[in-house]
Amino acid sequence: MNDRHSMAPYQLGTRAKRTFIALTRAAIPAGDQLNAPVDEEEVVEKVGLALTSMGVDGRVSTLLIVFFFEWLAVFRYGRPFSSLPVGRQTAWVHSWVDSGFSIYRMAVRALLTLVKPIHLANRRVGQQLAYSTANLEVEPPESPVRLPEERVITHIDSDLEVRVQVVVVGSGAGGAVVAAELAERGIDVAIVEVGRNFSPSELGRDPLWSLRETYLNGGATVALGRPAIPIPIGQTVGGTTTVNSGTCFRTPDRVMDKWDALGLGVDRVSLDKAFQRVEERINVRPVPPELLGGSSHIIARGATALGLKHGPLRRNIGDCRMSGVCAFGCPRGAKQSMNVTYIPRALEHGATLYSGFRAERILTAGGRAAGIVAAPKDGGPTLTINADVVISACGSISGVPFLARNGVKSDHLGRHLSIHPCGKIAAIMPEVVNGWRDTPQGYGIYELFDQGIMFEGAFVPPELGSIAIPFVGRRFTEIMEQYQNLAMFGLLVADEPNGRVRAGPGGRPIISYWMSKRDLERMRRGLIMLTEVFFAAGAERILLPIAGREEQLSLEAARSALAGPLDPWRLELVSFHPLGTARMSARSEDGVINPELEVWDRPGLYVIDGSIFPSSLGVNPQLSIMAHATMAAERIANQLG
Repeated sequence: MNDRHSMAPYQLGTRAKRTFIALTRAAIPAGDQLNAPVDEEEVVEKVGLALTSMGVDGRVSTLLIVFFFEWLAVFRYGRPFSSLPVGRQTAWVHSWVDSGFSIYRMAVRALLTLVKPIHLANRRVGQQLAYSTANLEVEPPESPVRLPEERVITHIDSDLEVRVQVVVVGSGAGGAVVAAELAERGIDVAIVEVGRNFSPSELGRDPLWSLRETYLNGGATVALGRPAIPIPIGQTVGGTTTVNSGTCFRTPDRVMDKWDALGLGVDRVSLDKAFQRVEERINVRPVPPELLGGSSHIIARGATALGLKHGPLRRNIGDCRMSGVCAFGCPRGAKQSMNVTYIPRALEHGATLYSGFRAERILTAGGRAAGIVAAPKDGGPTLTINADVVISACGSISGVPFLARNGVKSDHLGRHLSIHPCGKIAAIMPEVVNGWRDTPQGYGIYELFDQGIMFEGAFVPPELGSIAIPFVGRRFTEIMEQYQNLAMFGLLVADEPNGRVRAGPGGRPIISYWMSKRDLERMRRGLIMLTEVFFAAGAERILLPIAGREEQLSLEAARSALAGPLDPWRLELVSFHPLGTARMSARSEDGVINPELEVWDRPGLYVIDGSIFPSSLGVNPQLSIMAHATMAAERIANQLG
């Protein structure tokens, strides 16, 4: 496991330390099998590391929650939480977890999201779980991908000014592809990425370390609203593709038809050619049978019994060894993400990568974008890159404040956010499942695909899987002791664009989102079908993502729990696909960029990432982003001659 740290832990006060330690003990008491004591020093250190990775906003919010959780106990028990006897500590935690006030429930679950994984990741605890880490002990690839050192700049000693034809800000699905395609055409390209490059040997083996190091805000980015929904976003060379699950879908025809009705008229012949080019380059293929197991087999059994459409999903995979930690980076480099495919290709053809630099300002000349000014993310000398074309590939969240502070005036900037809300169900099976012996998001149910409901596999190591178990106390411990019998599966819905991103203090994005009644109904319909599949497969009980209605022991009881409209304030959801905040449009008054992906009011400035889409996709978006980046590169290269 990777025990090194590249950041210093935030120094907690004495009272906060006591609160986190007491919360860990109360939430995860010793059981028959899982009875290793809480490592107090480890809890304090790793909570501090998590707080450091969050950034100022997340850290302040978390510490405020800790303060109120600690001291509000005085009004009930006459003493702060950490000073209570164990029984009352447990009762206090339960009163928050089971509270009818959603703000209390969400607050304590935010704290539990910190302490549960830390305790479950402890080496002694891991040895007591029926979970083998052998799947992480994979041999490195025979020919590992290495970025040419002379093309990667990670620091500068003094102010530096360079000249290129195109500068790309961001290195994910959009930025990496457009940079490589341009470089291959002989265009001089610079890539600016705030994250750093990670070798496969650094990734996946310690999921908590990967979460802190490779995700924006340590994975603590959240859309506030009805309900509050976490949106984990990668911050690495390769962007989120480095830490996603690799699922690859083409844009559905029903979505393209909507765009045609908006007057966009995307050239489908050219788009199909772009899809084919990308799929060949990142080795997109259905997951083969030998790479499926765990939850995939459970779902296949249940879906077959019900006569539903189901089967393997398409993913960008190479020599996969089923490590099962795709969302934390592939320890073998088998996932064909941008950091092992398009970024190396771009550098081999002459592009330069500035890793660890944050783009701050877009230069202009004669009303055109003319380059950027950047600096090391922790401060330092100024990097000025003069260019004929500037491409923002920062994503739907970080891209909004970047464009806003650089004079993009469109009323649509930051609006129309869709996120594909995702729900999941965990099921306790009568047999050993070993859900980690599977390919994450390797299998799907297609029955409701045309209705905007997509089912995909979901499983993570126990330290992160603990977050999906909504309980505390003895009940939580008992379920974790059955982790080898646990199956999980998820679904996403094609949602209405009811979210917004605003630039907050210090230029940090503030996200709000309001789930519509239509999308709540889609979520309910999907949860009902997934419930039926699990019980058809023989589940003993399931855990729904609905506070107060989690544990259901029969299909009839689960149907009853899902019978009426869902209360959004009780839903426990997550999202991975923010889209639409700089959408393309046929007219300048309807969007931020034109169909060629150039900003309407700023010639020479392009946006190429998930923010360009004028509607929700209903599928994992990385392949759609890559295909549009491929077409945009051809157009830009032609303009540059």
